[in-house]
Amino acid sequence: MANTEKVMTTSLRHMSVEMIVGLAMVALALTSTAVRAFGADQPALLPRPAKVAMGTGQFTITPATKVLYAKGDARLADAATYLAGRLSQAFDKKVVAEATGAAEPPAGGILMTTAGADAALGDEGYCLTVTDTGVVIRAPKAAGAFYGGITLLQLAPAEAFRGLAMVEGKLGGKPTKSPPRPCDEPNISPAKPVDSLAVPCATVTDKPRFAWRGLLIDPARHFWTIDELKQYADYMALHKLNSLQIHFTDHQNWCVEVMKYPNLTPDKARVAAQPELLANQTYHKPARRYYTREQLKSLVAYAAKRFVNIVPEFEMPGHSGAFLRGCPECGCTVNGKQVGGGEVCPGNEKTYQVLQAMLDEMLEVFPSQYIHIGADECGKRNWGKCSECQKRMKAEALKSVTELHGYFVGRMSEYLQKKGRTLVGWDEILESGAKKGAIGMYWRSGRADKLIKNASTNGQYLVMTPTAHCYFDYVQSPEKKSEPQGFGGSVITLKRTYELDPLPDYIEQANPKVVLGAQANLWGERMKSFPHVLYMTYPRACALCEIAWSTDEGRDYAEFLKRLRSHLKRLDAAGINYREPTDIDKPK
Repeated sequence: MANTEKVMTTSLRHMSVEMIVGLAMVALALTSTAVRAFGADQPALLPRPAKVAMGTGQFTITPATKVLYAKGDARLADAATYLAGRLSQAFDKKVVAEATGAAEPPAGGILMTTAGADAALGDEGYCLTVTDTGVVIRAPKAAGAFYGGITLLQLAPAEAFRGLAMVEGKLGGKPTKSPPRPCDEPNISPAKPVDSLAVPCATVTDKPRFAWRGLLIDPARHFWTIDELKQYADYMALHKLNSLQIHFTDHQNWCVEVMKYPNLTPDKARVAAQPELLANQTYHKPARRYYTREQLKSLVAYAAKRFVNIVPEFEMPGHSGAFLRGCPECGCTVNGKQVGGGEVCPGNEKTYQVLQAMLDEMLEVFPSQYIHIGADECGKRNWGKCSECQKRMKAEALKSVTELHGYFVGRMSEYLQKKGRTLVGWDEILESGAKKGAIGMYWRSGRADKLIKNASTNGQYLVMTPTAHCYFDYVQSPEKKSEPQGFGGSVITLKRTYELDPLPDYIEQANPKVVLGAQANLWGERMKSFPHVLYMTYPRACALCEIAWSTDEGRDYAEFLKRLRSHLKRLDAAGINYREPTDIDKPK
């Protein structure tokens, strides 16, 4: 764990809510000149940067080009090593990253440095300058230098994104099975190694609008290998997304190893899949597998080197079927008998002892400031009949099971606060009474508007992830013959995602500081293969990354789509499967 901590000193995982708010409030103003800068002669950068000034000439990157970084900064070393690694894949030859004491780029080199950086760029902003003699990326913090490196890769030809696709759970190789649908076919990179990459001379000054720019993936419903999760984080980094929420537990499965409670792991808590789901999973059936602590630590370290924070989600008090199969003593007591079901017993003190002991272990694995407890869609069906719940409600003067839900969330929030962490939950926690400082994820489009309005004055924070724009398990087109099965009957097109407004007027007028950012969620019930996961994620994640990073001034879907068509060549080179835009995605 000590080695992991060395590479995680300044990422989102360690930022307090106050730090995130400060970051968001100092976002660069996008001037009208910067808006007009994106003309036909401009590079197709995505997300759209705040300001681009094109120069004349170009700089040529070769395998001999060194990526240099300031001595003594481990996080800058991570940023430089990542950039050198991507260039090495493009050339199929090793590009060196090494420390230097120079404050200016030597001729023919790429320098990442914090020296002379504009503090107003914040923790993730940067100024990238490309001349015909070299490249310098100045940033106040290493995260900004990392994102400057991503922009440099985008300025180069698409081959700069060259990479290996995930094939049947492993990086690279050839398929041994015949996938039944186009969306299951690994998008193996067609890019061949190149001898050099020509980058146009330019100065790009940029920083994100929001500090929380996230995606959710769900291995509780369909299990993905640790290497697949790592690649998902890697692809996020290429789009300047920095928060990966992983839905580790639900009714179907408990995906994490807990040493104190081995019965939680699926080999002892086995259960048949829901019949209606199993019928739709003819290619990639759900597996009852789990991640070891060491695997999870390796994922955390891998993502941290890409400035991606892993936000673990452990569902409670609802969606707890798998938990109760492993720890039935945490169920409700009805008519003198302990019962299972989907919700833990919030009246039983044993419930808190077990869950808090589980969290203690998980906090050793996940250094994230943010710990997600779900707390959504809790049926509470046994709580009104449970003798322990009734005792608790009487003792705490709770008038309803909704208030009992709030009591549970409050206790878990206080426990995490004592551990120096922040509780995150879905917007139901705002309904039942989340504590000040908690983060609610707005997902129930329309139905929870009143809750998020209240949050702006209750000392709570918000991540915007409304179902109407951000549920990537919903199909991308009504063209049923060409689309894989999605969840429900809703359609979320690329344009629909791009129309997300993370900061609605009524929140901006009341208290814009409460909105930390935006996230999209890919629930796993219908996901049949990892290429299918990527197909449902991209290119909608390209729209999300722009919504969460770029200012909203001058936003234009047609102009975004034009840049996206060039960006798709980068996805091809990276081996990222995606849905090709069709007529449904054209600007109206």
